[in-house]
Amino acid sequence: MGLTVLSVLSLFLLNITLCCGDAQDAELSLKPNVSHLFAGESVTFICDMREGNATDWLYKFNWNDQEMVQFSKSSSYSLYLTAELSGNYQCIGHRNGLKDFTKQSNNLTLSISALRPTATITADRTTIPVGGSVTLTCSVQGSAGWNFDWFRQVPDSREVAINTNTLQNFINVSDEGIYRCRGRRGNPVFFTSLSKVYHIQKTLSNRAFVTLQQNWTQIFSGEMITIKCEIQGRENTEWQHEWRTTSSKTPPTHSEYNISSASFSYNGQYWCKGRRDLFFSTAWSDAFTLKVSNKPRPTITAERRTIPAGGNATLSCSVGSYNEWKYFWFRRASVFSEIQVIRNDEPDQMITVTQGGIYYCKGGRGNPVFFTEDSDPSTIEKRVSSKAVVSLDPSWPLIFSGEKITVRCQISLGGSTEWEYEWSKPDSSTVMANNAYLNLNASVISSGSYRCMGKNKQELYSVTEWSDVITLTVSGNRPKASISADSRVFLEGDTVTLTCSVTPSTAGWSYYWYRGKKTSEPLTMAEVVLHSDGQIGVSQEGDYWCRGGRGNPVYYTDYSDVISIKKTVRNRPAVTLHPNWPEVYSGETITLKCEIPGRDTEWDYEWATSSSHQPPNQNEYKINSVSTSHYGHYWCKGRMRSAQQNSTMWSASFELKIVYERHPVLTVSPSWLSPGASVTLNCEVEHPSAGWSFYWYKLIKQESGMYHPYLYYPYDYYSRHRHRIHHNRINRLYKYELLPGSISGTAQDSYIIHGQTHTAGYVCRAGRGDPEYHTDHSQPKFVWSADVNSAASLTVSPNSVQHFIYDSVSLNCSGNSSQWRVMTFTQDGYLRELRECGNRGIMTESTCNIDRHWFLRYQDAVSWCESESGLFSNGINITALSTDVILVSPVHPVNEGDSVALGCKLRRGNFNSTVAFYKNGKLIQNDDREKLNIPAVSKSDEGFYKCDYSGHESPESWMSVKGSRSSLSVSLITGLVSGISLILLLSLLLCCWHKKSKGALCIRPAQSQETSQAAATVQTMSQDENQQQMYSSLLHGDMNVYESCRPSENTGGRTDDYRNICLQLRSVEQRRKRDDPEETSDYHNVDPNSATGP
Repeated sequence: MGLTVLSVLSLFLLNITLCCGDAQDAELSLKPNVSHLFAGESVTFICDMREGNATDWLYKFNWNDQEMVQFSKSSSYSLYLTAELSGNYQCIGHRNGLKDFTKQSNNLTLSISALRPTATITADRTTIPVGGSVTLTCSVQGSAGWNFDWFRQVPDSREVAINTNTLQNFINVSDEGIYRCRGRRGNPVFFTSLSKVYHIQKTLSNRAFVTLQQNWTQIFSGEMITIKCEIQGRENTEWQHEWRTTSSKTPPTHSEYNISSASFSYNGQYWCKGRRDLFFSTAWSDAFTLKVSNKPRPTITAERRTIPAGGNATLSCSVGSYNEWKYFWFRRASVFSEIQVIRNDEPDQMITVTQGGIYYCKGGRGNPVFFTEDSDPSTIEKRVSSKAVVSLDPSWPLIFSGEKITVRCQISLGGSTEWEYEWSKPDSSTVMANNAYLNLNASVISSGSYRCMGKNKQELYSVTEWSDVITLTVSGNRPKASISADSRVFLEGDTVTLTCSVTPSTAGWSYYWYRGKKTSEPLTMAEVVLHSDGQIGVSQEGDYWCRGGRGNPVYYTDYSDVISIKKTVRNRPAVTLHPNWPEVYSGETITLKCEIPGRDTEWDYEWATSSSHQPPNQNEYKINSVSTSHYGHYWCKGRMRSAQQNSTMWSASFELKIVYERHPVLTVSPSWLSPGASVTLNCEVEHPSAGWSFYWYKLIKQESGMYHPYLYYPYDYYSRHRHRIHHNRINRLYKYELLPGSISGTAQDSYIIHGQTHTAGYVCRAGRGDPEYHTDHSQPKFVWSADVNSAASLTVSPNSVQHFIYDSVSLNCSGNSSQWRVMTFTQDGYLRELRECGNRGIMTESTCNIDRHWFLRYQDAVSWCESESGLFSNGINITALSTDVILVSPVHPVNEGDSVALGCKLRRGNFNSTVAFYKNGKLIQNDDREKLNIPAVSKSDEGFYKCDYSGHESPESWMSVKGSRSSLSVSLITGLVSGISLILLLSLLLCCWHKKSKGALCIRPAQSQETSQAAATVQTMSQDENQQQMYSSLLHGDMNVYESCRPSENTGGRTDDYRNICLQLRSVEQRRKRDDPEETSDYHNVDPNSATGP
C-alpha cells in the first residue's frame, strides 16, 4: 500500500515539473569569459536551454531581475558596457508549443570598472649582458584574457611596434632602447592604456677596474692616496664614470678619486663603471676594499742591548712587512740631552752603532712624506772591561729572620771612576744606589738572588757586566738548639759529655750552657770541661740545656729542651726472655724479666719500650698471647727502694721479634712404595732445638668432601695467600686423623710407618710451651702405590709414561664405588681436584679424557683416584713432552715373567731408518724395529730406558718389575730362616757391644692394629732391592732417599748414641696381610737415642 502511494506522488510531481514548472537548469555564459570588465568593452551573453534544439525555444534576458530583452528566437545578446551596467544577469527560455513550460538560467554577475586599465612592463634586468638578452613581461593587474602589443623607440627615431596581438605576455630583447606595451581583448577590440617606458641598456665588452695609485698594501690614517677607475680598451672613447661605495663618502664622477688625508670614514668597498651614452656602459668593476689603519709605530730591535768592550751593536727598524718605507734614526746621549739625527731618509732598515745611548727610529713614504709614529726607545749600553762581584757579609749559607746581613758590590777598575750601583733584588725589582752595599735586617722576603752592576756617573750608558748571582736563604723560624748526652746516667767519679747543636746545621755558632733554672747565668769554663766548640764534659747531676748565638749584635737561638743527668750505682740490669727461644710466634706465652746483679738490694723497676704495650713496673712482664704489636725493643732499670735518687743504668736493648706464623715442612721417603719398605715422615721446623713436640696425621676424606665447589680467586690475591687458600682447600676435602703414638706429641721430628701398601696422604704440625702453642698444619705429602688393586685402581690409556703434549689421554677409575674423584699433586706441592673429570671434579662414569690443557697446567704431576668411601687408588705419573720422539713404556710395574714391548714414537712422520734403544745409558738394540720386545721380564730388566731416532732422543723412563707371588713366598721363607739365624747372632754381638759402650739395645716388636701377638722377623733389604727403591724414588721425583731408621736432629744426644741399633720385629702373619685389599700398616715412632722405647 505504501509503495503505491509513493509511485503516484512521484508521477504527479514530474508532471508539474514538465508542464507547469520554472526549472532552473538553463545556462547563461559570457564571451569573453572574464570576471573583471572595463567600460567600453563589448560582451555577448549566450543562453543554453540544455534541452532540444536552440530553435525550439524563445529567449528573454533580464538585468537585475528587470527585462532587458523580450522573448525572441535569438539565444545570444551583445552589450556595450558602461560602468552603470554592473549587476546580475539571467536568461529565461519558453518552449515552443508548451504554453506554461519555461526554464531559468543561472545568475551571472558582472563587475565593470569605469577606468581604462594601464599595462605594466617589468624586466628581469635593466642591462643586457655581453652576448645576452633581457626578458620583458607585460601584465594587466586584476584581469585576464589579454593579448599584448609591444613597442620600441631608439634615440632620434619614432616609436615602432615590434610585436602585436601576441598571446604570450613576455618577449626576449637583445637590443637597447625604450620599450612599452599594452593589452587587447574582445571583438571589437578593447585596448588598455600604454605602459610606462622601460629603458634597456646594453653592456659593453670593456672592463672597468678600481686601483690604488700608490700600490701600497696598507693605508694609514693621514696619508694622501688616489683611487682610480680604469677602463680596458678606452682609446678614442669619451667616458662618463659612475662610482658606488659602502663608505660614508661620495666619490666624484670622474676617473680619479683623490683623498688628501685618509681616515676611517673612507673604509669600505668601491666599484666603478664607464658610460659611453644613455644606453651603453661597461659592467661594474670588481669591488676594491679600502681599509685605513691607525698610524703605525715602527719596532726597533737590537741584536744585543749591551755593546761589549771594543765591539758594536746592530739595530733594526721595521714597519710591518712593507718595503716601501724609508727610515730615519735618532739618538740621545741621556734622557735630558737633545735628539741627534744620525741617519735620514734611507731605505736601509739596519744601522751599526758603537756608542751607548737611547735610540729611536721612524719610517716615511709618499710625496709629501707621511711619517710613522716614533718607535719606542731602545737603550744600548756599552760595557767596560770590569765585572762587578757581589758577596755576603757574613757569608753563612743559611740566615735566620732577625739576623743582620750586608750584601756588598765590588768593582775592580783603576782610576778615579765614580760609580752608581744598580741592584737586582729577589722581588724582581731593580734599584739604583750610590752605596756599594745593602744592609738587611733579614726576613723571609729577603730570601732570593742578588746581583749588582755599576754605571759610570760621567757616562751613564757605560756600565759593568752584571755580577754573578748570590743566593740569600732566610728561614722564618728561629732555630732551636738541640742537646744530647753520651749517657744520661753516669757512675760517680765519671763525666758525661754533652753536645749542643743547632738544627738546621749552619756555621758561625758559639754555644752557651745552663744548669738548674732557666733564669741562671751561663756556665763558666771553671764549671765544665770544654772538649770542643759545642761539646763539654760535666760531672754534676742536674738539668742541663743550651742555646747558640752568632753575629754582632749576637743573634740567639731558642733554648734547647732540658736533659736530665743523674748519677747511678754500678749495677747494670739485663732483659731476658723466658723461655729463651730464638723466635717467638704470635699467640705464644712468654715472660720478659729484668735481672739485676746483686739480689740483696731491693729495687723498684722501670721499663721502656718501642712497642705499643707498656710493661708494668715489676721485674717480670708476662705476655699470655704475644702478637705483632708486642714487637720492639725493651729496656729496664732499677731504682733503689731505699734511695730513690740512685738508679742503675738502663739495660742493653733487647729486641723481641714476633713471627706471625710458621708452617712446618713435611717430607716423606720414599714417595713411591716398594714391597717391604717402610715410610719415613720428617717434620722440619726452624730452630729444631727450641723445645718442639711433633704431631702426625693421616688424611681422611671428609664425608661431604666429594661435593665442594672449586673456588676461583683473583691472581694477585692468590699469589699473596696461596698457602692459606690451599690449606682451606685441603680442609674442605680431608680431615686429619692422629697417627698412633702422637696424641701427646713426639719429641722426635721423624716418624716411621711400616707395612704401608696403598696410596695415602700425611700432614704434621709442631707445638711447644705451656700452654702449648701449635703451628699450622704442614702442606700434605703423599706416598703412592704404583700397584693396581681391585678395591680402587687408576689406569691410563694409552698405557705409557710419556705422551706428546697435544695427545689425548683417558683416565679410568675402577673399583668398589659408583663415584670417583681424580686428584692431582703438582710439582710445586699443591693438591688439586682434576675438574676436567666429571662435574666439579666428581666422576659418575669410570673414564674421562684429558687433553693438552691439562698437560699444560699439570704436566709431571702425580694423579690418583679417590672413591666415595675414601679409598685411594694407585698413583700414576705421566709426562707431557714437546719433543720429536717419546718412549712408549708401561705406567704400572710389570709382573715378573710377563712379556713387555717398549716402543719409540714420532710426533709426526714415519720411521725410515734404524731405531736405537738404551737401558741405563747402554745401547741394547739398534735396527729397523720400532719396538723393543722382552718376552719374559725379570728383575734384571728393571731400569731406565730411552730410544733414539736420527739424532732425536726421547727422555728416559723407569720400568719397574715386581716379583711373582711364588717367588715372594720363597723369599719370605728364606728370609724367615735367615732372619732367625741373624737375630741369634746379632743378640750375642749386641750383648758384647752393650757391655763395652753401655748403650741400649732396641729390640721392639711393632704393634699391629688388629692383634698384639708378634713373631720375630728381621727386615732386610738386598742390594738389588735398595737399588730398586732408589730408582723408584728418582723416577717419581723424590729429592732424598732416607734410611728407614735414623737419629733425630734435635734430640741433643751424644754421637755415640747414634750407634744404637733399632730392630723391627714383625710376624709372618702381618707380612702376609700386605696382599689384602685393605691397608694394614704399622705406625711406629722410633727414637734411636731411647733405650726403652715410646
